[in-house]
This record gives sequence, structure tokens and C-alpha cells, in this order.
Amino acid sequence: MTISGLLLPPPLSSVRDDRREGYQIEYKAAVQFKEKQDKLDLLAGLTSFANTAGGDFLIGVGASSGLPVSVTGWDGIDVDREKQRIENLLRDQVEPRLSCTVHEVRLTNGNSVVLIRVPWSWAQPHMVRMDQVNRFYYRRSAGKDIMTVMQLRAAFALTSRLEEQIGRFRQERISAIKNGTDSRLVSPPGPTVVVHVVPFEAFRSGFTLNLETAMTHAQGGLLPLGTGSNGHVYTLDGIFCFDELPECNAYTQVFRNGIIETASRRLLAHPHGKKFIPCGAVPRDVLEYVRSATRSYERLSVAPPLVAMMSIVNVLGFEFATSTELGVAYYAHRVDRDDLLLPSVLIQDFTTPPVDVCRPMFDALLNAAGFPKWPEHDRYL
Repeated sequence: MTISGLLLPPPLSSVRDDRREGYQIEYKAAVQFKEKQDKLDLLAGLTSFANTAGGDFLIGVGASSGLPVSVTGWDGIDVDREKQRIENLLRDQVEPRLSCTVHEVRLTNGNSVVLIRVPWSWAQPHMVRMDQVNRFYYRRSAGKDIMTVMQLRAAFALTSRLEEQIGRFRQERISAIKNGTDSRLVSPPGPTVVVHVVPFEAFRSGFTLNLETAMTHAQGGLLPLGTGSNGHVYTLDGIFCFDELPECNAYTQVFRNGIIETASRRLLAHPHGKKFIPCGAVPRDVLEYVRSATRSYERLSVAPPLVAMMSIVNVLGFEFATSTELGVAYYAHRVDRDDLLLPSVLIQDFTTPPVDVCRPMFDALLNAAGFPKWPEHDRYL
């Protein structure tokens, strides 16, 4: 692709003489991070893409009246330092946090174009917070603009509907596992630890995983919760990973829409009639599972945000064991309900340590056991 006779590398193929700034592209010759207006323009552009349909923000491309006129690169910069500045701005001055990717495209003149690719966001609307400025932006044919009250209401309603869909999915799956109407675990129903990891993308119309690619990654690291078993088969629902057949007591189901579910009775085995929830083993295994699931999503290019949820069902009459092993130095605090539906947690990007993401779930589990917080957080950092 060329512009003004200049041959451009493939990542810049969207830059054409006739490609005017608009819904999904914006050009900037340079960004001066000492200038408040430059920083505000950058954040307004990025959040407007996320709040509308996604798009590309290119730094190092000169434009006139919205049309690109030169691709000379961002002159005289340390690209790694500028990437860090962009990431810091997104972290500190955009709410909720915005997920995007930053690429460097080297030009033959020695300069670089920085391409910031922003996906359409399920976590919208994203707000820019800078000094006294608190604004929401969107894209239109002429570029970015400030969102109206009606547009804000529609964006917040979208997020509310998504929360309802995720909550309904969790309730339906927990009910099926708890009552034995789901046939994945051997009958009869019993005490079970269930973990769901739900990408927002799962609720986008038409979204589906490439099952062959998903199988390759599942075989490389998605096992049933709390086991080392590694049996994988294709099913009508997607990909099924099991511990033993037909006596299945732990599995992972990767659904076609990208949702991952795992259920295990092995973590709540009660030999000699001792019914304990091991408050050391359960967080350890769930943490490792969430780590494996997020790695799989990253390899499959399924973008955040994701929601992770842990549920412990059919446990009325159990006690909390506060050591890793069942029955050793346990604190006799009885479970006061049949199902523990722990708070869901939001994974906004793949850089946040899973131990920090999962901590609210584990704190809630230890609260139920009579403690102020999960005491092993620092151990897994």
C-alpha cells in the first residue's frame, strides 16, 4: 500500500491516500507528553474507539483535513519509553481500565510509527479523567466527539444487560451441576467446586472459537480442576476434558462461545466421614486453574475483559479446614448454607497477576470461615 509514493509495511495497510479519519482510524504526527492537550487528545481518541466500534490510532502519520499526507514516523523518540508513557496514561487516567495493544512499525528512514489498536469494549463507557476534565467520547464520521446523555444511558444499559446474562448463565449451570441434571459428572450429585471463566466476547453475536486451535491449547494446559488428568475429546458443546470415564469426578468444558467451566468433587472428598472445605487447597488449585485459563485465552486471541467465578455447592454440614490438608489443624467453623456463591472478579487485562485478580474470591471464602482475609496472598506473588 502506498501514500504519496511511499511503500508502507503491511501493518500500516489501513493508511491510504483516501482513508479519512473517522469511525475507526485517527492520525497524529507526534505526541508531546508534556502538553496536556496532546495527552487529552490521545486518551479521547483511544476511549472513543473503545466506546464505539474499535479502531487504530497511529502516531507518526501526518494528516491534513483528516487525510494522511505523510508517513515519516514519530521522530527522535525512544519507542519503549513512549509505550510505557501510553500504558501509564491508560492505567491512571481512564476509567474503567482500557485494554489495547501497542505496536511499533519500523520505517526505512529509521523512525517508527506507533500503532495503538483498540478493540470495541464490553466494559464501556470508558471515561477520561484528567485534572478537572471527566468526559466520555465516541466516534462519528468526522472523528471523535463527546457522548450525549442518551448515548451514555445506552452504553450503561449494555453493561447492565451483560451482567445479567453472565449471572443467569452462572445460575443455570450451578443448578444443573447441583441437581445432577447435567450429565458430565457421575451420579449422584455431591459436594462440588465449580469455576467459570467467562469472556465478554462470548455474548457477542456470531462469536465462536476455532475448536481445532482451542483443542491444541487445551491439551497443552487445560486440565480438570485439582487433577493431573489429560483426556480431551470434541463434543457438541465444544471440548471436554475429563479425569476418568465413565466415572467422571472432575472435568473441564470449553464451550464453543469461549466460556470455560470446570467442576471437581475431588477437592471436597471426605474420607472417614470428615466433611471439610480445605481453605488452603481450594484457593491454590483455583488460582492455578484461572492462570491456565487466562493463558489459553491469550493464545487464542480472545480479548479481555473476562469474569472469573468460583462456587462451592452441596456443602451444608461441612466445616472449614484452614490448613492445606484435610483434617489437619482445622478451625471448626461450620458452613451455614448449602451453596457458597463467591463474588465474581473482573480480569481487565492479561498483565495483572492472577493472585491479585482472584484475591476477592479467596478473601470471601476465608470470611465465611471466620477470618478477615485470605492469609496466603503474598505466598503466591
